[in-house]
Amino acid sequence: MNLIKAFRNKSLIQLSGLISGFVLIILFAWIILPASAAGIEVNREISAGTVNPGESFAVTVHIITEQDIEALTLDENLPEGWQVSQWENNGAVFQKTSTFKASTLEWIWVENFSAGEEKTVVYNVTVPSNFEPGNFTLSGRISAYSVSATPVEGFSEIVVISPPEANFSAIPLLGPAPLIVQFTDLSTFNPDSWEWDFDGNGNIDSNERNPVYTYESPGVYTVILKATNSTYGNSTYGNSTRTKVGYITVTEKSSGSGENVGNEESSGGNRGGNSGGGGGGAGSPESTGNVDLKEISNEQVFKGIHTCFTFKGEANEIVTVEFDPKKNFGKTTAIVEILKNTSSIVKEPAPGTVYRNVNIWIGNNGFSSQENFENASINFRVSRVWITEQGGSKDTVALYRYSEEVWNSLPTTFSREDEVYFYFTAETPGFSPFAISSMKINTKSIEFLQTKNEENKGNNKSNLSEGKKQENITNVNLELNKENDEEKRDVPNPAVFLTVIGFLTSYVILSKRKHR
Repeated sequence: MNLIKAFRNKSLIQLSGLISGFVLIILFAWIILPASAAGIEVNREISAGTVNPGESFAVTVHIITEQDIEALTLDENLPEGWQVSQWENNGAVFQKTSTFKASTLEWIWVENFSAGEEKTVVYNVTVPSNFEPGNFTLSGRISAYSVSATPVEGFSEIVVISPPEANFSAIPLLGPAPLIVQFTDLSTFNPDSWEWDFDGNGNIDSNERNPVYTYESPGVYTVILKATNSTYGNSTYGNSTRTKVGYITVTEKSSGSGENVGNEESSGGNRGGNSGGGGGGAGSPESTGNVDLKEISNEQVFKGIHTCFTFKGEANEIVTVEFDPKKNFGKTTAIVEILKNTSSIVKEPAPGTVYRNVNIWIGNNGFSSQENFENASINFRVSRVWITEQGGSKDTVALYRYSEEVWNSLPTTFSREDEVYFYFTAETPGFSPFAISSMKINTKSIEFLQTKNEENKGNNKSNLSEGKKQENITNVNLELNKENDEEKRDVPNPAVFLTVIGFLTSYVILSKRKHR
């Protein structure tokens, strides 16, 4: 019995030791190990979940403690390159980003936190304007001297979007009906659907990316493109609209022997009624009946590439039209109209003696602007025979341009000559009616005005002296230039010559009488 009792006492002592040891371990752990993170609640709010590059949003972090805490620290991590500015630190010391890596922010509270105390941090974030679209995450953690780090809860996702920027081009922009036009989508940021309105009437004409459309009727048409990126839905962030007013010009269909614009161009233009109706037409407000010759040339026009339209018509005095484009226009049409008389567009004829009245049109109505091109020049020719007949020289020729209801002389230089023509180059700021003219023409004229012998005057006639009769027979008005004056000085005056002969004859007769 004593043996059993002794065994029981020993077991009780061991059990008591185990319990005491376990209690000591728990007490030691409670004293030594840091407090649980469950003693802090931290939550993040974001003012906008979707932003564009260059836009800003606000971040608010709420902190609540359930126990006394020392040296509380908040760390926030942002995508690299995003910019941060403070709004509200709520007593914390904000470490500037230069102290840490650029995308890490740190708030430190020096004073101790009491259980149940709340703190709020607010800061502003700006997404760089050149930032690529995508989904991004804000991460953070809260820690303290006696509290292990724990993640910040709440909102963390930010979507950076770049809505498509709609844009497009078309070739050609001008031509007779039916006009087939190729449209090309130039929209940025990857749209995946398109809505085209080719005539500006509000109806969708095509959903293709690069459609082809035929304009059946003459007119000036506005084109509208709506480009959408379905990733962002049909909100304002997901689509963009581009409108080009008066973008396409469709003219009357060419008449004549089945010839179209292409035939006119390849043939170099024709005189009179053979030139598809005699002029006017595409892109020109000129009266059709005043156009003697129309020639058309087409070229691809791209920014930075020198453009030269060449005209080969035998009766066309315009040889080339050249300029340096500032924008891309694609296939562009140039029209030269040689006129029969002064342009019907202008209010008065050009100065001087006009050799040719000409209209030059490039592209659509808005093309002739210094925003679209620079270094424009017109190369033209003038018949040598015409200059000779006018008594002029190549130095008297100039090209005039009609602009703002005034004729302006353009800088014109002589370039070369052949057996038939003198060739010139004139600089021009735009395209409109022109006139090739000569300002200084030397003239030689002799005007003879004869008065009639008034036999019906009766007796009054007989009373006139012989000298007066002679005066009324002929009244001569000579207008001579310097060359004629010099020639006249070299020839003796007939009256002087006759007078000298008379004196000599009288002298001889008197001498003979004296000798008798």
